[in-house]
Amino acid sequence: MEKSVDATSSDRKKRLESWLKKVVHPLIKMKENIILFCKTVLKGVSKGSLDDENDEISVDRAVLESNEMHPWKTKVLDDFKAWLSDVPDQAPPALSVTPDTCDLYTLLSEFTALKQEIKMQNREQHRTLKALDQITAMTDAYGEIMAHFNEKTRQIAALEHNIRVETEKRTVLYFLDIRDSLVRGRAACPAPVSKKGFFQRTPKNMDNIRDGYDMAIRKFDASLALLDIQPIASTGAVFDPMIMKALESKAAEGMEKGTVVETVSGGFRRGDEILRYAQVIVAD
Repeated sequence: MEKSVDATSSDRKKRLESWLKKVVHPLIKMKENIILFCKTVLKGVSKGSLDDENDEISVDRAVLESNEMHPWKTKVLDDFKAWLSDVPDQAPPALSVTPDTCDLYTLLSEFTALKQEIKMQNREQHRTLKALDQITAMTDAYGEIMAHFNEKTRQIAALEHNIRVETEKRTVLYFLDIRDSLVRGRAACPAPVSKKGFFQRTPKNMDNIRDGYDMAIRKFDASLALLDIQPIASTGAVFDPMIMKALESKAAEGMEKGTVVETVSGGFRRGDEILRYAQVIVAD
């Protein structure tokens, strides 16, 4: 009876040990595999040697494969190896922040500084745009002022021209009668020469007087030409109501009807403008 009880307890003990081996042993192997994997990664980062890392990873991989790793673990190791092979042996010279110093506080500080800089740039851009708008408004106002100034300058120049022309016209009108007197004096010179009698003598130097009248008339006309004023030819011409005024008409031998017989006062024009109409006597 005692032998059967001992045999039963012995069988239970063996079954318990067998169950523990089946359950605990895989857990122990998984723990060992995880520790080996972490050691491999830490050694690769600290040493920075690609050959040693590859060798250690291959050794660890062989160890892990020998412990019957799952396929997804093998794939993870292959991906990590490929990534690690692409990493350069030395850090770039422009890299100022290392993984050890780039903590969350540093990253937050950099983002805060960047945000403040963006705000400052936006503020300066807004000020610049506002200044440009003011400059554009000032430019438009300056253009309007210059256009108004140019218009007023043109109006003043036109007013000055009109005043000068009107002043010259009024001033010249007083001297036109003098030219009429010179013309009448020249026309009267041959009259005494034609009158001869026993008790009447021809005036001396009459030709010189007539030449003097001609010279005075030429100088007068030259002075008028400086002001663009020209005398209107009337005596012997056909009557033109656009530039002449008929004071009377009379019969004249040897002249056709409508021909100017005599000019009482000469006419003058300035360009297309008639300064004074010629007052004439027309043949009837």
